[in-house]
Amino acid sequence: PAAAPAVSPAGSMSARKVAHPGAAACTLLALLHAAEGGITVEDPTTHEIVERHDMGDPHLPPVVLVPGIGGSRIQARIPGHRSDWECLVQQFFQKDWFDLWFDVTEIIPGSVGCFQANVELKWDVWRHEYLDNGVQTRLVDFGDVDGVRCVVPAMESTCTLTEVFSKLVYKLEQMGYVAGSNLHGAPYDWRTGPAYWMKPGGAFSQLKRLVEQTVQLNSGRKAVLVAASEGAPYTLWFLNNYVTPDWKEQFIDSFVPIAGSFGGSIQSLRMILAGYLWGINSQSLPWIDASILAEVSRTFGGVTWALPQTIPGHLEDWTVVETPHRAWKASEITRMLHEVDLHVTADIYNSTKRYRTYSAPGVRTYCFYGAGLPTPRTLQYRSEDVYDPAALGYDETDGDGAVMLDSLNLCDAWAEADPELYTVVRLTNATHVGTIHRAEKYVQAIAANNITQMLRKLSGDFSIKAEDEPQMAPGASPPPLHATEGDGLTPYVQAATAAALVASVIFLLAPLGLGFIAAKRVWSFARPGVGAAARRGARTQQEDAAAADRHPPVLL
Repeated sequence: PAAAPAVSPAGSMSARKVAHPGAAACTLLALLHAAEGGITVEDPTTHEIVERHDMGDPHLPPVVLVPGIGGSRIQARIPGHRSDWECLVQQFFQKDWFDLWFDVTEIIPGSVGCFQANVELKWDVWRHEYLDNGVQTRLVDFGDVDGVRCVVPAMESTCTLTEVFSKLVYKLEQMGYVAGSNLHGAPYDWRTGPAYWMKPGGAFSQLKRLVEQTVQLNSGRKAVLVAASEGAPYTLWFLNNYVTPDWKEQFIDSFVPIAGSFGGSIQSLRMILAGYLWGINSQSLPWIDASILAEVSRTFGGVTWALPQTIPGHLEDWTVVETPHRAWKASEITRMLHEVDLHVTADIYNSTKRYRTYSAPGVRTYCFYGAGLPTPRTLQYRSEDVYDPAALGYDETDGDGAVMLDSLNLCDAWAEADPELYTVVRLTNATHVGTIHRAEKYVQAIAANNITQMLRKLSGDFSIKAEDEPQMAPGASPPPLHATEGDGLTPYVQAATAAALVASVIFLLAPLGLGFIAAKRVWSFARPGVGAAARRGARTQQEDAAAADRHPPVLL
């Protein structure tokens, strides 16, 4: 069978390696406390025996952070020769691992085609599986937090614009959490989709092992799973279908979905059809076309898994795409994809849509979502060309600006059925990314075991609470728009383009300059009389230097 895209965790929990004492001793070693309060355990991703000393506050439950689509940093390596002409420059300069998702230098002029060739996947419609695309990938810092802090960590400003959990990590560390000991990131290759996450050794297997190891590492304290955006349905599937009720009872303290798009998102459909430039203004960067990300997204099972969907008894069928003469509902997405000639994407979609779950997870759950903002409900085109972003408009409804309310508030049904186990907090006027920021204080309270006191201060009934939009302090400036909500990455791409242009000019002109100097020198020696005079001058200088050596000057 064809090989699946290779994905391996990298840079997992930082630790000092010690000799492996054998599989039989692993359990015993995991229970022994080493010097300075540390313990010896098996690393959850490399399976090596490692020794940890800085364990953080022992009274805090371990926290595992699960990002959404685009929230996991992925690196790549091209093991062999690539025939793609777009990647000739990359083959010359990049010999080892490089940032695949995401680096602004990937989309400067001359690099866009290579970025597309590297990041998109190849699907076999006969076997209904991915082919080996010749690109090896690995996750950044699995088990630690650098892979989920932000997507572009090159500078503090770009990290702010592409933030995932960076502020939450900082606040938890202020409480006494230590990254890699009781605070972990669980990045995954969000491109591939649930069939690959479910495979032995896949993302769910890695997540399960990470949870087991951090609970073991922290004296049996159960873990808190914090999942954002598409990471929420990802984690819900893990809890409902990958692990057993006994496992959840032993290892899970609570599940904290934040801005969970349980019913999918119109934005995912927009990515596949018209394209969406993540934080980029294409008018300022004419060499980038929105269709590039559309073509790439059409190969991602993780994106098709996040397409709009009906939820029995909660979210009824509705029109998701509309043109002057055609319309398709959420239940007709397969037919729509075929009718707009996206046959491969339709096959990928059909392979992912059976991996859906809406049942309550059966663990203590604190659910946070935003509401009160105009949010796309239907893509409305002014022409029949669904690939044309210029012809695109929206029919809007309530939501967080990116995901509509009926997709976010699945937790309400859980809380109404079991208010003792499930708690919902609706954050008024919170954007999709803003929901994560406003939920940070609640995550801290959950970790400190004083969430009940905070919830009592909110309006609403016993299980479904509401928090009004906080007032901004006088004189305070609003934070910059996140890359998914604006075009803040545009100036960084422009700066990278200018730097690349200068480097290219220097690279091209340097040989010409050296050649000119060499030619001038050769010409000066070749001219009649000039070369002899130069040689005589050189001999005179050598004779003077020898005389100076015989009679060195006296320094006073």
